[in-house]
Amino acid sequence: MKKIVITAFEPFGNNETNPTMDILKGLPENIGKYMIIKKTLPVIYQQCFELLKPIIKEEKPEFVICLGLAGKRTSISVERIAVNMMAASIADNMGIKYEGEMISENGKTGYFTTLPYEELVNVDKLVSYSFSAGTYICNNIFYRLMEYIDMEKSSTKGGFIHVPFSEDNKIDPYIPINEQVEIIKKMIKVLGE
Repeated sequence: MKKIVITAFEPFGNNETNPTMDILKGLPENIGKYMIIKKTLPVIYQQCFELLKPIIKEEKPEFVICLGLAGKRTSISVERIAVNMMAASIADNMGIKYEGEMISENGKTGYFTTLPYEELVNVDKLVSYSFSAGTYICNNIFYRLMEYIDMEKSSTKGGFIHVPFSEDNKIDPYIPINEQVEIIKKMIKVLGE
């Protein structure tokens, strides 16, 4: 059976919950022809990808989709590009804060997603495109994932999807978690076509 690795992040900043973790809980073990491999990652610059990398090496998935929270958004956003930059107004969960450093000293300026972008954006009216994954942990793991795939000359396709708040965050705007789960399922089904 073919495999898809899907990652979530733990809560960070002032957020007591992270809807990406609930999305992982709501996904079945198999969707279509894919086995779903789930992993929740720490919101720590220097650890998140290091915990994902061995899973990619061992499982050799067709796709890796990293999920992250972008609380002020009103839709689920498929990210187009990761940039080689770390800069955020808040620290990671280890208290580390960057204000403009590069992720990869000799790395490329950016990487485009290799997921089927248009197909994913068109699965639901609550999905949109985005050209900025920010410069915090979400962009960090997106960039490092794409750099790794590039350097390994891997056939794995990768990318990043931002989700908004869910009802558990008690902050508007939000999309109910059951709707978010169903949209991610639709995206996975598109990957299998």
